[in-house]
Amino acid sequence: MNLKNKVAIVTGAQRGIGQGISLKLAELGAKVVVTDMTIEPCEKVVQEIIVKGGEAVAFKLDVTSESEVKDVIAQVKEKFGQVDILVNNAGICTTEEADDTSKIDKIVDVDIKGVLYCSKAVLPIMIEQKYGKIVNIASIAGYVSWAKLHSYSAAKGAVISLTKCMAGEFAGMGININAVAPGAIQTPMLDNVGKELGMDMSQTLMAIPKARIGTPEDIANAVAFLVSDEADYIVGQTLIVDGGYTVR
Repeated sequence: MNLKNKVAIVTGAQRGIGQGISLKLAELGAKVVVTDMTIEPCEKVVQEIIVKGGEAVAFKLDVTSESEVKDVIAQVKEKFGQVDILVNNAGICTTEEADDTSKIDKIVDVDIKGVLYCSKAVLPIMIEQKYGKIVNIASIAGYVSWAKLHSYSAAKGAVISLTKCMAGEFAGMGININAVAPGAIQTPMLDNVGKELGMDMSQTLMAIPKARIGTPEDIANAVAFLVSDEADYIVGQTLIVDGGYTVR
């Protein structure tokens, strides 16, 4: 896979899965735009890419602000002249009791509206180019039942449906839109949610046929394939990367 001369934007990229994706795309030759809510951690990711011989820039980006999204995308277009790849990774996951609706709006704003805002901002550029790759980071929570993750599961299910809807609309314009649904991946988010749910990691491992927790690199490899030209005939699909959790 070769992404030389491609320009890739990754949201939620200051750590975890987003950081892993940024590093992988840079390794394959892409110029990576590392974005997140705070600029300093993004700049550290950029430096890591540069040290390894890659090219990257950092932008502060709140995906819940449509105006900020449009402004950042415009700056990227002005700087590089193109936007070839968008990875909608930014997301939040919080637990809630069945009668708790206090977190729904925030999850919808980040996990659903953020995907829409970023996608709609890059699509005119990609349509003009007649080329583009968008990968949305969903979750196996959109497929399976996990207690106390009601809003998150609903949001990730929406991302899966949104991926299908948009993919069919824009495939004929040279734009491939797909999704990746991670399982249990070793990230700060998994640690935080695990603590909130009182999860025993050994029990989680017993449910994973591969008998290990996934890594950000596992997700990054899947994303790298979907944004490559080798995946040109894959449209509207969600690739589950969970070590076999959902086959049980």
